[in-house]
Amino acid sequence: MLNTTFLAPDTINELFSAIKLLQSLPLDKNGSTTVSGWENTNRTTEIVKADKALHIFKELIIYYAMMEMVENIQRENISDFDILKKSISAKTQRSEWQNIGGQLIQVSAVEKLKKDIISNKINSWDEVHEFYIQQGKNYQLDKLNHAYTSLLEILNITPKQFTAKAFKELLQQSIATKEWMCKGIYDSRAKDYQSSFRKMVYETTAEMNNVLGKLENNVFIQQQLAELDQMKKQVKILVKKMKL
Repeated sequence: MLNTTFLAPDTINELFSAIKLLQSLPLDKNGSTTVSGWENTNRTTEIVKADKALHIFKELIIYYAMMEMVENIQRENISDFDILKKSISAKTQRSEWQNIGGQLIQVSAVEKLKKDIISNKINSWDEVHEFYIQQGKNYQLDKLNHAYTSLLEILNITPKQFTAKAFKELLQQSIATKEWMCKGIYDSRAKDYQSSFRKMVYETTAEMNNVLGKLENNVFIQQQLAELDQMKKQVKILVKKMKL
């Protein structure tokens, strides 16, 4: 199973580690601090905008969880919130993951593979290959359960507190997150058209547009806006279908 999104279980776990680290720092009123021992140098390292990073990391974890749930609802044609909750594991502990040769697998499964090899329960390459194939088949459900436990952890709530009302509010929040992403992408691309250093190699704006293409026609920007529009439609249909 290929993961084509920019947020995957191992990435989310890295965000949790970053949150824990940033929360341990004594930040000043500007959300900054200095630390030592973080780089291979004797000088101190300045950490800036840590407060903003914390907010964004938490927002991305919620976005990841919501997108996985929406995908599951569509894949399984779920029409009721209670059915959605039943389709997710009752586990509340977020799982650890490893990138094994490009394939994301839960650490618990990897450790079991090692033990089975040592104990000769698995003693051929065909059986090892079968393990990888099976883990690929398990990936969607394993990732969904990881997304759910990540959501509970970042919101510091119990499964009982994850209600239909909370689900609806988080869906709307995820749309706002996607809108923020689209704006950030547009603003980032716009710098190529506004920077005097970049513009100096062109005689006119028309020439620059001929080379770079017009900003508003940028393929990646249009793709992200289309995804945002599709997401809004999906959420609207989902809310109506599940009577949230």
